Amino acid sequence: MGFIRTKTFPLLIALLIGGCASTEIIPVIPAAQNSPEEILRAKEIWQKIEERSRTVENNPEWIDNSYTGINIRSLSTLPIGKYADYKKFLDNGTVYIINHPGYYTFFHHPKISGKDNSPAKGIMDMFLEKGSASWTDVFWENSSEKGSTKRYDKESVRIMKEFERVESNFLEFKSTEQKLVIIIVPGNYKKYSNYTYKNGNDEYARYLNEVTNLSESVLYLESKKPNRGQLLEEDLNTLVEFLQKTGATSVMLGGEYLGRCEEDFYKHLSRATGAAIPVFIVPELSPVSPDDMNRRMKDLLDSGNKLDVQAATYNILNNKYEKLETTPKLRNLKSRLSYERPGENNVPDP
Repeated sequence: MGFIRTKTFPLLIALLIGGCASTEIIPVIPAAQNSPEEILRAKEIWQKIEERSRTVENNPEWIDNSYTGINIRSLSTLPIGKYADYKKFLDNGTVYIINHPGYYTFFHHPKISGKDNSPAKGIMDMFLEKGSASWTDVFWENSSEKGSTKRYDKESVRIMKEFERVESNFLEFKSTEQKLVIIIVPGNYKKYSNYTYKNGNDEYARYLNEVTNLSESVLYLESKKPNRGQLLEEDLNTLVEFLQKTGATSVMLGGEYLGRCEEDFYKHLSRATGAAIPVFIVPELSPVSPDDMNRRMKDLLDSGNKLDVQAATYNILNNKYEKLETTPKLRNLKSRLSYERPGENNVPDP
């Protein structure tokens, strides 16, 4: 298998039940032991994020400007001579790449109403609000926004809500921490027929601007098509050269969806970088499309409706989604500190 053991978060994958026919791989994921210093530092980062949300991103002028376009620097226009400057943002040699972040909320889920009554809140904030499960279910039953779009059960929507929460929090944390993040934006998305907010304010641009916090450590590229993960050949070459010149030793990849756009990108990039810069899919940042959820997969939510990282990893290792064309290398995040806000979903405030 392409699943490897890492120094930061070991995953033991060779547990087979003796004498049985089953050859399923069971990941053993120990709880991360965070030092008091790491916990305190994470708390300080979350405080910065909350302060920015209350002040800067609540300002009407900022909100208006956030709709005018993506305020993130494009890697495709970055001078080659500047590439090495980004080495200081590496996370122990790692670059994080998120393919089509928020795709479910902005391109798959029906339009969220009530937005006009709450301009201070972005679409993702409204989707992730506690207690929103009830109105989410109503939308799937009654919305005509997407014609004959498949209706998903409550559990599928809850799963997607949790993955979107984890992904959004992770982007906020890493951008505020000033770690190197590259976002792959759906190509020419504003003209894409499945963009739910195509005919109004550019809500997707606002979302990307919110979760990246105008951080100088964040860059973006566009995919070749809005519904596929590959890059234009020129952009792929740019990305590979950028990774080489920054001295990156690995790429940790997340995004939407596993077995679809994310796998497109994974195959594309891993072939280009080879063993020199290995690419790893991060299970907790890699949701499968609701269309691909099935009864074979392990439950992705625990009793508190929080993401079960071990189940997410297990499902990929054993191809429970039946969508993967490759056997990807996997690597889990070091701990939950980078995506669990203190006080959110019963996460203790240290």
